[in-house]
Parts: sequence; C-alpha cells; structure tokens
Amino acid sequence: MAKLLLLIILMAAIPALAGKSPGRIGAYVNFGGGHSDTPEEIKALVDEAADAGIQFLLPMATTTSGMAMYDSKILPHAGDFDRLKVLIDAAHARGLKVHPWVEVNAQGLSMLETHPDWCQVNSEGKRVGYLDPSAPEARQRVTSILREIAENYDIDGISLDYCRYSGGGRYCFCDRCKAAFEEATGLDALEADKAEKGSNAWRKWRAWRFGQINGEVEEIAKAVREARPGAQVSSYVWGAHTYGASYQVCQDFKTWIKRGWLDWINPSGYAYKPGEFRKKAADNRKAVPQGFPMFVTIGVTTSHGRLNSSDEVKAQVKDAFDLGADGVVFFTLEYTKPFLKDLSPLLHDIGANPR
Repeated sequence: MAKLLLLIILMAAIPALAGKSPGRIGAYVNFGGGHSDTPEEIKALVDEAADAGIQFLLPMATTTSGMAMYDSKILPHAGDFDRLKVLIDAAHARGLKVHPWVEVNAQGLSMLETHPDWCQVNSEGKRVGYLDPSAPEARQRVTSILREIAENYDIDGISLDYCRYSGGGRYCFCDRCKAAFEEATGLDALEADKAEKGSNAWRKWRAWRFGQINGEVEEIAKAVREARPGAQVSSYVWGAHTYGASYQVCQDFKTWIKRGWLDWINPSGYAYKPGEFRKKAADNRKAVPQGFPMFVTIGVTTSHGRLNSSDEVKAQVKDAFDLGADGVVFFTLEYTKPFLKDLSPLLHDIGANPR
C-alpha cells in the first residue's frame, strides 16, 4: 500500500504531456494588406476562413515595434479601432476559437527609446530592440501585457512568438547578464561565447541562457492562466534544429512542454525546396512528445519564400498530417486567402475526421 501511495504521489507531481488542442486547422492574422484594414474587411476575412474550414485564428495582438492592435493602457495603439475585439467577436460568432499572437521579446525601437536598460546587448556592446529575459522589469512588462489581454478580451488562449534571444548575433552581453553568469558559473560570458562549440564553457553559457528564457515562459504561463483560467498557452518556435550547435536563440521548448507551461506548440515549417518541408515536419514530430499537440506552421508567404499555388499548399498540408502532425497553422490568413476556395474541401474533410 505504501509503494502504491508513493507511486500515485510521484505521478501527480509530473505534469501531463497530453496538452490541449485548439482544433486541427488554424491561421495567423497579420492585419493589413488590403484584407484586414477595416472592421468590414476583418469580418469578411473571418467569414471566408470559417467557410473554408479553418477552426481557430491567431490574430496579431502586438507588433515587433512594440505597438498594440487592441486598446492597451501599456502599449501605444497601432490603429484607429480595436482590431482584436472586432476579430474576436466575428470569429466567435462563426464558432472559431481565438488565440491572440504576442511578440514577446521583440519590442522594437519604442523599447530602445524608453527602457534601453531592459534590452539585449550584442558582443560589440550594441543594444537591440529585444527585451532581455534576465531583467525582472522586462519580464514584468511582458506578463503585464499578457494579463491585460487575458483579463479584458474573451480569448480562448494566448500564442507566443519571439520568445527567444535575437537571432541576428550573440546575445546578451549587458552588464547584468555578464555579472549574473559569472556569479553562477565563475566564467566570463564573452570568453564562454567564443569557446569551442561543445566545450564545458560553451555549454554552460548556453544552458544559462536557456534558463533565462525558460523562467520567462514559466512566468507567462502562470500569468495567463491566473488572468483567464482555462485559457490555453501555445508558442511558435523555430523547431528541432535550434538545439544544434549553430543556433543560439535558446528556445528550449522541450522543457516548456515537459514542465506543462504549454498546451500545444507550432514549430516552423517554412520550406520551399523539394523534401525540405517533409524533413522539418518529421524532425519536429520527433522532438515533440507523442500525445502532445504539435502543429506545423505552413509559411504560405514569408521572408524565406512563398507557395505559389493551392496545389503547393495542399501538398504541405497532406505531408504534415502524413508525418504525424496534429494540425497545421497557415501564415497568414491574408496570404492564404487566394487559395481558400480550392483548399476548402480538404480542410473540411480534415476537420470532420479528427484522429
């Protein structure tokens, strides 16, 4: 009996990896481009999405320049009406779930101007418009933004993006990070960064930065769930390849899943060369535990390239599911709009036949 009781206690202490799924077909909404610039255009776009079989939307709530697409008391407003509320009302009227998309650490020039001491610093000493997750004030700002959205809008969840270090170089080498790293390890951050890949110093520097982002994600998940119990927390991530030695963005999403901070995840599937998409989808399925909802993000048009026909989009949707994805998310709904009519039969079939 004692052994059984101990087993029950231990099992209760381990976060479940089952997660929660928002549906099977989702799409980001970027707001703009002549498709979602007015309330009428937003409502029409939502109707097209619902008619085509899309089940949940990820509308942009904040921009990489630190502006809000909603009525915020924290961030400057990006437009002349509350885009987020218009979309939520339209989506819920059609039965679609809504998971606003927040640019967590990418806060742009506005942050450089108002709180430069909260920003990341590269190895040359230059500050960039990314919040430094080691700064308690920066994390408090992030959680306050997420709380504001969760408390004031009828959302089904929150989707994170840019929850990482800047990808354009080595970060962060501000005085705060260098002092904290040296106190924790006895090592110099700049020297550790230059150390041979895989060496003890290199591993410690990377692990320390993993810890900073992990702490930020933990605080975010707690804040969202306190502000809106039952709301799902998800994240876009670069994917399995970022655990390789060549990447320093420090997105330790395996820990985010293991600790129960996320309900589902959508790694990048941005790929435009033969076989590349299938490899990304397969690698990410292996990296995400079976039973935990993994969605592949299909980049219809991105800075990396574009899909030029509905047949190309369909092929990636089918490949994602063939390789074990639980769903797909289109980037973005505006870019996918020209293909929705052709995609509709496939999307409805997927939505009607959950695994």
